[in-house]
Amino acid sequence: MRITDALGESVRHLLPETARLIADLIGLPKALQLIEAWGGTTFPVSKNQRRDGQIRYAALAEVVGVDAAAILTRRFGGEVLSIPRCAVAMREVRDRMIRAEFDTLTREHPAVHAVNQLARRYQMTERNVWVVLKKTDQVGETRQAVLF
Repeated sequence: MRITDALGESVRHLLPETARLIADLIGLPKALQLIEAWGGTTFPVSKNQRRDGQIRYAALAEVVGVDAAAILTRRFGGEVLSIPRCAVAMREVRDRMIRAEFDTLTREHPAVHAVNQLARRYQMTERNVWVVLKKTDQVGETRQAVLF
């Protein structure tokens, strides 16, 4: 899933605190790349001094780039970083992308064709695509705020 800066910023309020901290350090696009690659796992952030640490640093740099890996190493070196899945935010990004692509596809094709294409592209059922299309964007509220 390719997430633009504007789209990522529009769902920032749905990210857990750890994800927002990472985003503040390395920028939201890089944080989302890290979440997409390793969300739901723990990652022992090395100090990049020993061979094992250099291997972990290289793996991190492959996902977020050398500059971002250096920033994360300075901040979290020697700690085990729990990378959140950010399921709510990632689902919202996916849903917004589906709705935008549907609008584009239906300019030239019937809605049924567009839904079929989107179901295959996003590996979901057509029924679920229709459900996504009926939703609206989650704007400026967190799940916690909805409770009260």
